[in-house]
Amino acid sequence: MEHFTVQFLPDHRTIRIHSGATLFETAGQADIVLVSPCGGKGTCRKCRVRLEPSGEEALACQFQVTEDLTVTIPRASRYYRPQILVHGREKKITADPCWKKVNLPRPPASVDELRNVLSSVVGELVFIPPSFSFTSGDDAAATTAVLHFTCHNQSQGWEMVCLEKSNHRHLYGAAVDIGTTTVVLHLADLQTGKTLATVSTANPQHQHGDDVISRIYFASEPQGQDWMQRTIMDCLNEMLRQAADEAKIKTEQIYELVAVGNTTMNHLLMKFPVAQLGQSPYLPHTTQAYDVAAQSVGLTLHPKGNLHTVQNIAGFVGSDTVAGAVAAEMSTEQQTTLLVDIGTNSELVLCHQGRFYTASCAAGPALEGAKIRYGSRARDGAIQRVVIDGPDADIDIDVIGDGTAHSICGSALIDALAVLVQLGIIDSTGRFVEKEKLTGKLSPTLLNRVIEYEGQPGFVLADGQNPVLLTQADVRQLQLAKAAIRAGIRILKKTAGIKNSQIEKLLLAGAFGNYIQKTSALRIGLLPQVPVERIHFIGNAAGGGALEILLNRTIRANCQTLARRMEYVELASRPDFQDIFADSLMF
Repeated sequence: MEHFTVQFLPDHRTIRIHSGATLFETAGQADIVLVSPCGGKGTCRKCRVRLEPSGEEALACQFQVTEDLTVTIPRASRYYRPQILVHGREKKITADPCWKKVNLPRPPASVDELRNVLSSVVGELVFIPPSFSFTSGDDAAATTAVLHFTCHNQSQGWEMVCLEKSNHRHLYGAAVDIGTTTVVLHLADLQTGKTLATVSTANPQHQHGDDVISRIYFASEPQGQDWMQRTIMDCLNEMLRQAADEAKIKTEQIYELVAVGNTTMNHLLMKFPVAQLGQSPYLPHTTQAYDVAAQSVGLTLHPKGNLHTVQNIAGFVGSDTVAGAVAAEMSTEQQTTLLVDIGTNSELVLCHQGRFYTASCAAGPALEGAKIRYGSRARDGAIQRVVIDGPDADIDIDVIGDGTAHSICGSALIDALAVLVQLGIIDSTGRFVEKEKLTGKLSPTLLNRVIEYEGQPGFVLADGQNPVLLTQADVRQLQLAKAAIRAGIRILKKTAGIKNSQIEKLLLAGAFGNYIQKTSALRIGLLPQVPVERIHFIGNAAGGGALEILLNRTIRANCQTLARRMEYVELASRPDFQDIFADSLMF
């Protein structure tokens, strides 16, 4: 099968894709999420793109790649990008952050005059801390006041945090999603809401375990707890520096960092006790939101900068779930909606008839390439798509980068499982069928891909000098991951008293959720059997929600209400969990 190069503008992202793939699928592999209310049927016409240089319009869900292409994606065709109120133009999200700068007409002569001037400009009383001492020195010469909107117990309001000599009105903030495996940070202009830079990296805490339980065990001792916090703070500082460099600003101009993550990541960041998270009944030290001075925890922001952590829900359902629900606008959702955030710890939220049910599934890192013989994250040389090239022919693969396969990432692992199930190479229990029994049922080319490898059956995905295989042990790891997620979904449905047919909208989020092929996820039973058009990708919902919480103080205030509405379902304590989990292992 031929492969072609597609460049997307204005993103300047280039993808190598197999012939016949749709532009919608190709854009997804480029980490560009398109609008698709009709689920790819071509009836809503909202995924329109332009083919360059002709400018001809095409529907991304219907247009198949048969040659090298350059494609421009209009803003209106992009799904889930925070929309900001700019220059009075009405959008979904209004840039109304918790920070404000007020230029003073002249240096004030006293604290009382300063308070009166600021209160007049803001339109409400501005609190000036008693610790602030007004002198005739630098503060008296200052021309700009920096205000922070704070919430203390039942009171809230604007508080002056410092005076600056500069009359620059620049205000910057950052939002970070601290995942067990990956950390993603967005830098934004708080005045306009524009995202200036996005950086991501592997979570360096993985040195002491790919999963949260290993990290909880390590951090249960004071030395381990210190190491975990220091390591993630160093990571965040480096990411802030990279983002600031890209935006051509200084980290001292960043006034706030909003952080979300699962409860363990939150506790490690804040240096809260974690030992109890690893023991039944898995209670968090706290579920509250916190505002702390950035300098006090070692963050390199503005000297008066703030670290805001969002509310957690339970021991294994954290602020990333709250942020994901914010991004998905679930608080106003009228349809029965299931949000599935796929990751090492996969979170679920089911909205049905005004109630919210949530759970966490210990899927483990297999779907992100860990514990898989040739698994990796999405990087150059990783197989990202596996398809059947004709009914009796062979498989074909898409590879990130130069086309030479060295590993396989999460989206392709799901594809590969689906292909093996469809071809009958593995049975319903996940066991490889004996090669002799496959003779006459597969083409000779496919049959030759079934081999014995290190004493176990395997399937060659990419041959050559350094072949890439999927082994029996790999299949078992993937079964455990998909069963954890599927069992969680089944228990939430059972708790809410609904069937698959009642799920009107299924939202897929997560580090690689956008790359998953819907049909593959349905075929292996990762997702409940719902019509394909009801499944929608929303990208990194937790990171997007954190950005909204950074940009809008009303959304931030509403997070507490949303978190309280979440009904946590503890999966492992249910008497039916083991039976449902075992059944969910099947294909």
